[in-house]
Amino acid sequence: MKKNFKLIILSILFSSVLISCVNDGDTEIPRVDPAPLYKESFETNFPNWVKYSKTGSQVWSLETKYGNPAECAKITGFSGGANNDNVDWLISPAQNLSALNNAKLSFDNAYKFNGPPIEVYISNNYSGTGNPEVSGVTWTKITGAILSVGEYKWTGSGSLNISNFTGVGNETVYIAFKYTSTSSEGSTWEIDNVKIATE
Repeated sequence: MKKNFKLIILSILFSSVLISCVNDGDTEIPRVDPAPLYKESFETNFPNWVKYSKTGSQVWSLETKYGNPAECAKITGFSGGANNDNVDWLISPAQNLSALNNAKLSFDNAYKFNGPPIEVYISNNYSGTGNPEVSGVTWTKITGAILSVGEYKWTGSGSLNISNFTGVGNETVYIAFKYTSTSSEGSTWEIDNVKIATE
C-alpha cells in the first residue's frame, strides 16, 4: 500500500513538472539573427565606395544632418535654382557571398521631389574602380525594392534576394545605386543602412 502511494505521489510530481515546462507562456526564446556579412550606415563618409558621375555636376555626398539615423548618402539633381541632367553611380566595396546560403540585400531610403526612382544593381565582373558602364561590365537590376513614398519618409527596402550570385564561380559582387535626373525633374534621394545578410 505504501509503495503504491509513493508511486502515485511521484507520478503527480512528475506531471506537475511537465505541465510547468510546457505551459510557461511567459518565457520566450529570443531569436538571434546571424551577423550581417556587410553593413554600411555612412557614419564615416564613403569608406571604399566608388562615386562615379557619368553625367552632370551633381554627385553623391554625405548628408550629416539627416539619415536613419544621421548620417546618410544623398544626391539631388537640383542645384543653382534649377534641375540638371545627371547620371551618378554609388558602388559598394567588393563583397564575397560564398559564406552565405541565402544572401539578401536590404537598405533604407528616402526621397522628395519628382524624378526617376533610384535603381539598384549587382555585378560580379566590375573592376572595383572607374566607369561602371565600360564595355564588358554586366550589371543585373535588382527589382522588388520598397521605395519611399516621398516627403523624405524613410522606408525599408525589404529583403532583396541576391542568392543567385552564389555558386556561380565568381561570388565576389558589387552593389550599386544609380541615380538619374533631368532638366525637368531633379529628385533628392537618400540611402542608409545598406546590409548584406542571410535569413
